[in-house]
Amino acid sequence: MEYNDSPSMEQKRYVASVCPEYRSRVVALSESIAEEEQMISCDGCIHWNNGRCVIFDEVLTGIDQT
Repeated sequence: MEYNDSPSMEQKRYVASVCPEYRSRVVALSESIAEEEQMISCDGCIHWNNGRCVIFDEVLTGIDQT
């Protein structure tokens, strides 16, 4: 995927569900919120900066090859 392409919501949800580095911003800020109570997506990850993540493409490519 080229940098200019925006990942779809489906891609961000699936990548987040299998990403070894996924960490929820909400859970990181509040220990009283269970991770299962929220929708998992790259948008909610502490590593998702300005719509980009260093390993997003790598994880997405790994998914495509399985």
